[in-house]
Amino acid sequence: MNQYQEIEQDIELAEMMVNDIDKVFKRYAKAALEAEQKRLEAAKEIKYMGCQNKDELQELYGFGDLTEEEYYSGIEYFDSMNTRKKQLSLIEKHRQNLKDIRNRWKGTVKELKEELEELGGVKVQQPMNYIEQLEQQERQERYAAMS
Repeated sequence: MNQYQEIEQDIELAEMMVNDIDKVFKRYAKAALEAEQKRLEAAKEIKYMGCQNKDELQELYGFGDLTEEEYYSGIEYFDSMNTRKKQLSLIEKHRQNLKDIRNRWKGTVKELKEELEELGGVKVQQPMNYIEQLEQQERQERYAAMS
């Protein structure tokens, strides 16, 4: 099998990977949205000393219903609750990882198509940044090792 056919096969494989990962990514997108909504609902239902936010806590402290320790621990509790709201669930993290992998495979398809064009005699010059130049160099070394 010549190099041209190998690159065509690699392109087909990469396109199949992108499609498969895209399907899984879409499933996780729905699950991640549901998980985020559940987490926000759970955070809304949680109360501290009968208060749902810092303002209510401050009001109780102002009327002398709370000690200073209770007030400051309540402030810390509400701060940590806001942090928990912003944290990603495992599903959301997994979805992000899938998105990154999918984007890498899409990049692989693009790179392989460019290599195929170069082998076919069509050379498209595009300005490359340093990272793209390193990737091109690695790709050339990989094909040199295959030959």
